[in-house]
Amino acid sequence: MAAVGTDWEDFPSYSDLYRGIREFLEKTYREALSEEKEIYHVESSWEYYNFSINDLLFVILLAVIWTILRYLATEGIFKPLAHHYALTPTNGAKMPESAWKFTYYLCAWSYCLYVVVLSGNYKFFQKPSTVWDNWSLRESAPADIYIMYMAQCGFYVHSLYATLFLDTWRKDSAVMMIHHILTVTLISISYSLRYHNIGSLVLFTHDLCDIFLEFTKLNVYFKIQKGKVVRRHEVFANITFFCFTVAWFVCRLYWYPMRVLYAATSDVQRLKLVLPGALLMNSLLWILQFLNLYWFLFILQFLYRVATGQVKEVDDTREYDVERKLLHHSSENGVLNGNIKTNGICDDGVISNGNASRSSRRAKDE
Repeated sequence: MAAVGTDWEDFPSYSDLYRGIREFLEKTYREALSEEKEIYHVESSWEYYNFSINDLLFVILLAVIWTILRYLATEGIFKPLAHHYALTPTNGAKMPESAWKFTYYLCAWSYCLYVVVLSGNYKFFQKPSTVWDNWSLRESAPADIYIMYMAQCGFYVHSLYATLFLDTWRKDSAVMMIHHILTVTLISISYSLRYHNIGSLVLFTHDLCDIFLEFTKLNVYFKIQKGKVVRRHEVFANITFFCFTVAWFVCRLYWYPMRVLYAATSDVQRLKLVLPGALLMNSLLWILQFLNLYWFLFILQFLYRVATGQVKEVDDTREYDVERKLLHHSSENGVLNGNIKTNGICDDGVISNGNASRSSRRAKDE
């Protein structure tokens, strides 16, 4: 599906993707029921299994290093910053988590951008079908991809611990644990079976969104300093949340299915490749897409609340304290609106319940 005269392959449509997945599944199950099916011997994949004990120890070491670096950055940089700018206690407690994640994802995605796109060594994004060029179980990952893989695997092992013991517990934290386990599994399997090329493309299409998300949250936390609202952070939060929404749709709901999922199904069919664990690999990639859709619902929920006037500012609706604040404001507004409408005292909706009650009594006395 290469565009004529260019180094780019055309983006398929969603119907092309659906057709490719359907044909992939039909072929997979047809071969499974056929007595003359072409078998890829599992023994050969274990013979060249490429996730050695040294790789495992390296990943564990990196997970420990990420944990130590987070602690040092939190205690030495992020908490002093929160104290210096006199953030609110709640925001000051949550800011170090976002600052750490923003720093990591910015560095990780920048390196991934260099490896996958800018280095010129690969054309995975421009021509996704090239992820299967010269694929072999005997070939190890190149050094630049190996570094990216081990660093990411170590980070998500660290994230399993961090989600349980360090991060703010949110409404989707249990789903986040599933995501981290899924990511570690995907990285491990794709590295072991030499699917590191398409795995690099998965990382490239996902980490950019996290940069915008954490930067948005940082601006939310820095919006109130020394008891005063800093308007520039409110503006930055609105701008970066818009960028985050666009990036999520483009990267995870368009680029990811059209570049990664299509290459893992239709291109495998077209190239007549016989791959070990192909169905397992695709199943994990599809689960990841379902999680992307699940989190996109939170974005749509927030946009709906903005459109209906329930929310006046950018905030993380996954957090329980934010949800309580929204419910409190909704309840308070409902009581106020009821009092104002009934008593006809005030055109201004920004009054306290006590003021409304006193005004009501004064109106009755008069």
